[in-house]
Amino acid sequence: MTRHRYRILFAKTEAMRFTGHLDLHRSWERLLRRAGLPASYSAGFHPHPKIQIGAALPLGITGEGELVDIETDAACDEAETARLLNGHAPPGIRIVRVSARREGSPGLEKLIVAGDYSAESPEGAWPEDLPQRIERMLARDSLPRERRGKKYDLRPRILSLELKGRELQMRLSLTPEATGRPDEVLAELGMGDLPADVRRKRLILRETGGAR
Repeated sequence: MTRHRYRILFAKTEAMRFTGHLDLHRSWERLLRRAGLPASYSAGFHPHPKIQIGAALPLGITGEGELVDIETDAACDEAETARLLNGHAPPGIRIVRVSARREGSPGLEKLIVAGDYSAESPEGAWPEDLPQRIERMLARDSLPRERRGKKYDLRPRILSLELKGRELQMRLSLTPEATGRPDEVLAELGMGDLPADVRRKRLILRETGGAR
């Protein structure tokens, strides 16, 4: 049977800010069924739709340019598929675009290399010396940290970091070997206890340099 693959660009919005990755995956399974798409299923006693969500978002972070790959048993019209998905999507998921992928093209786990994040202070202002804190951080050769009992160096995971107006912009590595988290960057800047509205604006792909 010929399989067809589609890449979906979507937003994970405020209603799903505190929805974890596994629950998001289940939401996509239900969405495909409700939309009536001819999803391909895995083999075995408990088959599931073939879905791959790119780069899990930490809890409390929304995403404007998230990606999910799906597989279907029949060809689907891209615009109609986007319309059906948006018509059945739960609060917190908004479909932006559906694009067909060529047969044999690599999956998201081989393509995603980084993510662009934006953090803003809901109180309207960051510490006055934040530019100096950023400068000192980027001048460091290493930033030793520990996550879940494992030590690692945060510095090579920070690909860029700058303050533009009220927006703290960061590009962080998202490879399987080195994943950067915005909350850890904020903590290293001495702002771990400050409230912040963090969004992932886009995923950076190896093949294109941007979300597709």
